[in-house]
Amino acid sequence: MGNCCAPAKLEHVDELKPRDLIGTSIRDSKTFTLNPADFIQIKTRPITKDYLLGEVLGRGSFGEVCIATHLLTNSKRAVKIIYLNESNTKEVDKLTREVSILKALDHPNIIRVYDVYKSQSKICIVTELCTGGELFDRIQKMKKFGENQAAKYMLDMVSAVMHCHDQDIIHRDLKPENLLFENEDQNAKLKLIDFGTSRFVTPEKKLNKAIGTCYYMAPEILTTSYNKQVDVWSLGVILYIMLSGTVPFPGKNDQEIYSKIKGAPLSFGQQAWQGVSEEAKILLRKMLDKNPNTRFTIEQVFNDNWLQSRGMAKVPDRQLEVSSLQNLTSFRTHSRLQTAIYTFIVSQILDNSHFDKLREVFTNIDKNGDGFLSMDEIHKAIDSFEFRVNPENIFKQCDTDKNGFINYSEFLTATVNQQQAYSKGNLKNAFKNFDKNDDGKIDLQELKESLGTSQSDSIVRKMLDEADTNKDGMIDFEEFVQHMSRYSQEITENA
Repeated sequence: MGNCCAPAKLEHVDELKPRDLIGTSIRDSKTFTLNPADFIQIKTRPITKDYLLGEVLGRGSFGEVCIATHLLTNSKRAVKIIYLNESNTKEVDKLTREVSILKALDHPNIIRVYDVYKSQSKICIVTELCTGGELFDRIQKMKKFGENQAAKYMLDMVSAVMHCHDQDIIHRDLKPENLLFENEDQNAKLKLIDFGTSRFVTPEKKLNKAIGTCYYMAPEILTTSYNKQVDVWSLGVILYIMLSGTVPFPGKNDQEIYSKIKGAPLSFGQQAWQGVSEEAKILLRKMLDKNPNTRFTIEQVFNDNWLQSRGMAKVPDRQLEVSSLQNLTSFRTHSRLQTAIYTFIVSQILDNSHFDKLREVFTNIDKNGDGFLSMDEIHKAIDSFEFRVNPENIFKQCDTDKNGFINYSEFLTATVNQQQAYSKGNLKNAFKNFDKNDDGKIDLQELKESLGTSQSDSIVRKMLDEADTNKDGMIDFEEFVQHMSRYSQEITENA
C-alpha cells in the first residue's frame, strides 16, 4: 500500500481544502451539497468493530500495513496503522496531512480512502487494496517497456497528477514505488499513493524544503524554491526509466546524483535507447528541462502527440458508452436522502469490480484528462450519440457538490448498474452504517453523524422527515427501503 500519511493534527483533518474542498465553501443552512469525502470521518471506536485485521504486508519503525476484511461487505481493504508515541509525531503529522489530501481527491488513478480511526494508541487509515504490486517491481521484471506500454502507464500517472495540480496539490515524491497496480492483470490500472509529503500550494506560493527521493528530485529542489513543476520532472525520470531500464542521472552516492541532476546534460547515448523513437526523446527533453519555467507543464505533457498516440486508452465498447450515457442523462434522485445514500453506496460499499468498464467511459469523456467532466465535455459526449438532452439538467441531478463539474464518484453514482448497486443487500449495509447504535432505526443525531459536519441541522432534519412516514422522529428499515425504492423500482435481493 505504501505510505498513507500526512501533517496538521488529526482533529483538523477537515481544515485543508482544494477547489474549496470541492464545494464546501458554498454550503450554508439552505444549500444541500454532498461530496464522498463527507463520509470519511475520524472514528474513535476500535477498528476491529468494523474490520477483521489479517495478513501483515509490511512493517516499519512506526507501524505496519495489513490486509483487512470489511465486516459489513466482506471486501478486502488495506489498513495502515501508525502507533502513537512521543518519537513519531512527524509520522502522525504526515498521516494526518495525507488524509486531508486524499479526501480532496477523486480520480480513477488515485488510491481511494474509506475510513480513519483514532485511539490513544494508534491511528488507522483504511484504503482500497491494490494487489498487483508496485510499478517498480514490473520495471525490475521487464527491465524496460515498449513505447506503447510505457506511454499507457505514463498517461495514467499524468492524469492523476494533473488532477492534483488542478486542485493546487503538489505530490513531491513521485517514484515507481508509489505507483501500485490495482491487480495482477497486464492491463491493470495504476494507482498513485503516498501523499504524506504532499502539500496544498497556490500558484503564487513556492516551497523551499528539500524533500523527495534523490533519483527523482528536480534540480530546483536542491538549489532554490520550487512549485508543481517538480512533479513533472519526477514523471520524466519515471518515463526515462520505463523506456531504457536506467536512470537519467546515475551516481555512486546521493551527492554525485545531486551534482549530475543539477549540471549533467540529459543523454540518450546508451545502447538501451536504440530503437526508441525521437518523439519519445523530445518529450523527455521537455519534461527533464532543468529550467522549471520552460519545462513542460503537466497539461502540456498530457497533450503531447507521442503520449496521446501511443498511450491513449482503448475506446470503450460503443454499447457500453451508450448505456452509460443513457444512465447519466436519465439519473434522478427524488430527495436529498436518496442522493446521500446512493453516494455512500458508490464511495463506501462497492468495490472497483463494479466500475471497471465505467472508468473507460469516464476517461474517454474526460478529454483534457483532469479527472473532472465539464459542461462542454458532457455536451460533446451526448451530442456524439445524438442524445437530445440539455447538459444543464444532467448537472442539476449529478453535480451533488455544486462545484460546476461532474466528479468521478458523481459519474459512477449516476452510471453504475442501478439494480446491482442499489440492491436491497447494499441498502441494508448502508442502513447498518447509518444506524450507529444498531437499534434498527436512524435518528437525527445518527443521520447528522453519518453525513459529517457539512450539513446544517435544518437540512438534516428535512432529510430525516423525507423518509419518516410514521412521524416518530426516526427512520426504520422499512421506511428506508420504501423511500429509496421510489427511484429504483426493482430492488434486487442479492447483495
